[in-house]
Amino acid sequence: MSPSSPRRRLRTASVACGIDVLRVSRFHQAVKRGGEAFLRRVFTDSERRYAARHQNGLLRLAARFAAKEAVVKAMSQVDPAHAVMMRQVEIVNDRLGRPTVTLHEWPRKLPRIEVSLSHEDQVVVACAIAFR
Repeated sequence: MSPSSPRRRLRTASVACGIDVLRVSRFHQAVKRGGEAFLRRVFTDSERRYAARHQNGLLRLAARFAAKEAVVKAMSQVDPAHAVMMRQVEIVNDRLGRPTVTLHEWPRKLPRIEVSLSHEDQVVVACAIAFR
């Protein structure tokens, strides 16, 4: 295979994308089943405090859950040899209210990761783009 073939270029692409779509009702069932232990396992203290400050905290956690899933999917393309765990991914808002990504306990140089969240009725969606 020549270095300029399309297949070769895809393997060395410099951008990776992860997307997740989640029904809020499905997330709510997971929270009911797993309780506080589930929330502590998946979300950082900061993320749980953020949700507790808002009336629609469950929706906000569902969106962050989808964002974490999207980041995990994008990172699996950036560095397939090192799995990212949900608890390592933290989604917080910057001073302008935009969601940002922090990866905790990551053994390598961090790629730049952008994330976008949205919700409509009972569905949340998140897209993460990781730049190598």
